[in-house]
Amino acid sequence: MQYSYNWLKELSETNKTVGQMADLIMMHSFEVESIEEKGKGLENVVVGKILEIKKHPNADKLQLTKIDIGNKKLDIVCGAWNIKVDDKVPVALVGAKLQNGIVIKEAEIRGIKSFGMLCAEDELGLGKSHEGILILGKDAEIGEKLTKALDLDDAILEIKVLPDRSHDALCHIGIAREISALDGKKIDYYKKIKLNRKKTDKLSIKIQDQYLCPRYIGAVMTDIKIEESPTWMKSRLNSLGINPINNIVDATNYVMLELGQPLHAFDFDQIKDDERVNIFVRRAIENEKITLLDGSVKELFDEDLLITNKDRALAVAGVMGGENSGINENTTKIVIESANFNSTSIRKTRMRLKVKTEASDRFEKEIDPNVAEIAMARIIEIVESYGGKIEGVVDVYSKPVEKWKIKLDLAYVGKLLGEEIPEKTIINILESLQLKTKKKGRMLEIEIPTFRIDLKTQEDIIEEIGRIYGYEKINSTVPFYPVQPAKMDEERQFEKTIRDYLVGAGFSEVYNYSFYGKNDAEMAGLSQKHLELENPINPEQALMRVSLVPGILNNIKENLKNFKEIEIFEIGRIYIPKDGSLPEEKNMLVGAIVSDESKKGNNFYEAKGYVDLIFNKLGIEDHYFDEFKNSEEKIPLIWHKTRFAEIEIEGSEELIGYVGEMSPIVLERFRIKKRVAIFEIDMEILRKVSEGEREFKPLRKFPTSMRDISMTAEPEVRVEDILDIIQGSGMKLIIDVDLFDIFDLPEEKTSFAFHIIFGADDRTLKNQEVDEIMKKITENLEKDLKVEIRK
Repeated sequence: MQYSYNWLKELSETNKTVGQMADLIMMHSFEVESIEEKGKGLENVVVGKILEIKKHPNADKLQLTKIDIGNKKLDIVCGAWNIKVDDKVPVALVGAKLQNGIVIKEAEIRGIKSFGMLCAEDELGLGKSHEGILILGKDAEIGEKLTKALDLDDAILEIKVLPDRSHDALCHIGIAREISALDGKKIDYYKKIKLNRKKTDKLSIKIQDQYLCPRYIGAVMTDIKIEESPTWMKSRLNSLGINPINNIVDATNYVMLELGQPLHAFDFDQIKDDERVNIFVRRAIENEKITLLDGSVKELFDEDLLITNKDRALAVAGVMGGENSGINENTTKIVIESANFNSTSIRKTRMRLKVKTEASDRFEKEIDPNVAEIAMARIIEIVESYGGKIEGVVDVYSKPVEKWKIKLDLAYVGKLLGEEIPEKTIINILESLQLKTKKKGRMLEIEIPTFRIDLKTQEDIIEEIGRIYGYEKINSTVPFYPVQPAKMDEERQFEKTIRDYLVGAGFSEVYNYSFYGKNDAEMAGLSQKHLELENPINPEQALMRVSLVPGILNNIKENLKNFKEIEIFEIGRIYIPKDGSLPEEKNMLVGAIVSDESKKGNNFYEAKGYVDLIFNKLGIEDHYFDEFKNSEEKIPLIWHKTRFAEIEIEGSEELIGYVGEMSPIVLERFRIKKRVAIFEIDMEILRKVSEGEREFKPLRKFPTSMRDISMTAEPEVRVEDILDIIQGSGMKLIIDVDLFDIFDLPEEKTSFAFHIIFGADDRTLKNQEVDEIMKKITENLEKDLKVEIRK
């Protein structure tokens, strides 16, 4: 939020420069993100009054003006026509250098000398308008510096206020309290203002849901005259990024910036029922509609809170006012609203309606209901200064929030901070923060003002003591307690191991959101039930994911724009809905492979090979791949009908995962024109299996021997069939068989090539033994599968 240095200085009564103030706030309270000096380039611009206007004798589009600047009168040639006698205007004197780079010189314009320039808004760097000369307020003093007249001799501090302090620090009085405390002083601004509780029969207020609206104050004011705000107020609002509108609306914004309480003003005559205004604070009716001040029409839900009269909705509570209820140039009587609304309700409503305002920003952070009273008293004071009169006030506050007390163990302060702070210093710090203290032995009883919603425990109090005292004053000490390493998280360590395996194999890891849209779910054929977010960030993140595959496919689609081959993986949680309870969370591993187009028919086997790699590195040797067994269900749409297998463990009924190619239908929906193979593994089951499978295996005493065999076979011959025959022909001397090559031949046959590793535990095998086994393997393959062995 932006804060005015002059305003903070005025409220806190500090003598610090803007730099000193920023350093103080930065070290003890909040992060100061930037400081912007206002009024640069306006040093030689003053307030002038137009005494006379005449036509230029030699130019139809120019005028001659005589300007009073206090100590003298100047003749200035002007080309604007929006000025008149007695107007007060900004005058750039000879020698002035404006923000747009123009240097003002004494000049002769069409035969008439000109000694300065009357300035437009854009020439002064105060806005973008160049429609005419900037007309100043009547209260501007002739001859004074423009920076003073417009309160431009100021600096704007951009201060980052975190959510835990937004309830009291998103306003100038909140930061001023901090500055005063850091100066060792105390301000109690609230004591200066008291609410006039004059009763009125012109207004009634009924709150139908006290939880959503704990407090509502309404005030009726008469003799209202709508006009421009004083120059100082317009300038202050402008410098803080709020466009001035009129004196009443500007007053509500001014009080909000000062005290942090949003206010709203209604035109009494537009919302009255006969001669009385009846305000109802109620939930919206399902599908009820309201037209807001910005002209947008919003359809409401029964969770939204409305301000209404007997006939229609007047405003969405805490968010924005409705059309045909606000202030206009004919307003003479107003109803001012100062209320408190439930923070969660306001946040849900403004997100659902996609309307973000200064008011909703504050209400959704939670505000002290008691500030509503101070804010009402303050705006009444301002409107009365414009000539308005108070008709009466109605305050509905059924369960007032009272101050609460916290007991502080003084010995605990030093123990927690690591620094012994004198008791007197502690009490002074707390008193400067407007926390009243009462000593009882070694304990302090502290009364917490209701605007400090964040102070709930003695640890909160100690944090306040520490930051005001200054953390830089606390000496660094080495802890004397034994330091124990954190207990290893076995699940995360296992994930790291899998990541290392895959990265070492050439894969890149991706991270996707835990959400996707309905469109992604439909394209991937994920027809099962999803958990749907009530207020998604956008429609593409409306569902909690039940599979990592849609995210992976989107990654592939984007990366194919730059790469021919892709090997990526993700480890993340999926969320399976369960009736009446939290979803079941599963930690899954999904890897995806896209090969170069020149490599045909091997994506599936590459994916299978990487699964073997992971399992072998984990010491799992009794895994196998099998066809889809669930006879009651069809193969999920996401998978290819024939290039798909289950991953299982011998002797276990648990399914560990799947490997296969993606369905061409799904790939087409995702606009992927290449074949994609994916393996999907349940990480929890994999971890349990790997822990059970680990056993020590000594190094082989005798060397092994490896032979290769290649063959062509009919399309119906499966790799599993070939492996069974090779293993069955080995007389327990075959240690391992690996498929290292496969491709389809033009004559509708498939070529396979395998590594076969031979070895014995008690001797070194002779070539003759290996040859005999190879001969037997060849004969069995040719006989049983009718393959053709390549020799």
